[in-house]
Amino acid sequence: MVKTAFLSVLFFSCLLFASTEKISIGILSGGNPQAVEKESLLLAQKLQNKLGSPIQVYIPKSPEAMVSAIKSKKVDLAILPSAVYVAADREASVKVLLKKTWNNGPFYYATFLTLANSKVKSLKDLKGKKVAFVDENSSSGYLYPRQELESQKINLKEVNTVFSGNHAASIEMLEAGKVDAVAVFADDEKAKVSAWSRFAKNKGKKIRVLWVSEPIPNDPIIVRQDYYDKNAKIVHEIMYNLIETQHESSSDLVEVLGMSALMPATSRQYDSVREVFKAFRKGSEL
Repeated sequence: MVKTAFLSVLFFSCLLFASTEKISIGILSGGNPQAVEKESLLLAQKLQNKLGSPIQVYIPKSPEAMVSAIKSKKVDLAILPSAVYVAADREASVKVLLKKTWNNGPFYYATFLTLANSKVKSLKDLKGKKVAFVDENSSSGYLYPRQELESQKINLKEVNTVFSGNHAASIEMLEAGKVDAVAVFADDEKAKVSAWSRFAKNKGKKIRVLWVSEPIPNDPIIVRQDYYDKNAKIVHEIMYNLIETQHESSSDLVEVLGMSALMPATSRQYDSVREVFKAFRKGSEL
């Protein structure tokens, strides 16, 4: 992630909204870090203009930092990857409000990709090969792919594992030939649209899809339960304005709000992620 803590949307926001309590929104995305930071500030400014309240953006260095910020009440609302939401829900009381959707609906997928001219033809061929994962807290970039490897009796110790930090960096490594395969997100069940589609510089290169996961519920937008209990009206205003802003600016805010419409979500929709998270993060702090 970008090495950014709290970002002020407007330099003079404290003066402009001196009588209004600020709202802190945490944003954590596995996309291109520079695009995430740019879009986060744009989203905050749009919300600030609509709500008439100062918006503070928090882009953490890591998932751990995001969970800590939620737990310590430095962040009121957050847009999180599904596995990070599960971790935050374990550490603090949070409420799911909305979730992103893409052109293919409210789910996304994990996939293993390699270049079409690679000698890697199946997951079994990954033994002894160099594979880029995103980070240990990424659903599509680690947890679901690791679960599949283990289901096929492929021990992760048999794979030369590297962590790129984000999906864009994994694709860059694959393009450059620095790794033999990558575990990244896909938007559809055949991985016709994936991290490769979004981040590859030379999309003319052919890729081979080695595996695609079961559907994973898209990134949720959450709020601390205690903040919601005291500020339900404000939270619902934020939800309404997020939906409105997403419709107005979908092409400008793809990394933080998704491609299609935001939709209501519930905690139970993430039970499948909890099961995968529990299998590999048991007894650990995020």
